[in-house]
Amino acid sequence: VEPDGPWAGFARATVEDWLAVLAACQPPAERDTGSGAIRRTLALAVLRGALLDLLATDDEPRASAAVRHHLALLDG
Repeated sequence: VEPDGPWAGFARATVEDWLAVLAACQPPAERDTGSGAIRRTLALAVLRGALLDLLATDDEPRASAAVRHHLALLDG
């Protein structure tokens, strides 16, 4: 992304927006910890990766199963 172009800051802003949404889903005790930030980042990476995979392959059952599996791991 061109740092001074018309989309400057867009990529960072979208990541920050999604991380804020994910933070709101976390328990307050986890939300403000380093571990909580790491879990949000990992969840966002999985979601974005699965979306790119879905767009590239149109394999919705596989991409959805991967996201469901990751969410189950988070519930631990």
